[in-house]
Amino acid sequence: MSEDREMSVDIALGKWRRQELSEIDVYRMTGLRSVAQLADAHIEMIDNERTAREDMMMTPEEHETEEILAQAYDSYGDLLREDPERLPDIIKAITENRRRLELKAAAQFNARRRGRSGGENVIAFPGR
Repeated sequence: MSEDREMSVDIALGKWRRQELSEIDVYRMTGLRSVAQLADAHIEMIDNERTAREDMMMTPEEHETEEILAQAYDSYGDLLREDPERLPDIIKAITENRRRLELKAAAQFNARRRGRSGGENVIAFPGR
């Protein structure tokens, strides 16, 4: 291939896998400099594709469970490393807090929609 333009690693690797680009073309077009970098990029691309397929097959409930687990470990990772048995309590607390915030947001939305929040601008017209 005679083009010297840059190409994303994923696109170049896809073309390489389909034998549309040589290994040298992949190096030249992506900036990769070694077989190790090429292998790492290839493994990462395969993992990303697998993760994307798994993500698309997940239900909304599974997405929420995954988000809650991620939040638990992001917020309480140190505590969970010391005491992993606290995970169910932390998940319960996060879930309850999410539900409380969702209910509060829904109530505020409904109140605004009905004009009862007091937070919106109201123009008072003088009576006739």
